Amino acid sequence: MTELQARVAEFGGLSIKERLLSRFIRARNIVGKGWRGILADSDPFFNTKLGGDFLTSVAQAVSDSSRGNVDRIERVTVALEKVAGITPVSVV
Repeated sequence: MTELQARVAEFGGLSIKERLLSRFIRARNIVGKGWRGILADSDPFFNTKLGGDFLTSVAQAVSDSSRGNVDRIERVTVALEKVAGITPVSVV
């Protein structure tokens, strides 16, 4: 059993951060290797120092989920999903 499977079994589901990172990875895989540049071209915020810091923070959170702020992860994920053409799922 992997660490992630153990946490799901223990706590009954993924955390918000883990769900966001999963969505981010999916969108990143669709956009491809140059995802940072593509995102910076499509959203002027990511073409700034602060926006670049957001991108770096989220990329680091993929490797170590204890890193990264949930709000930053959400901002990057939503923007990247838009670029990838992923339609957001509304939760009622």
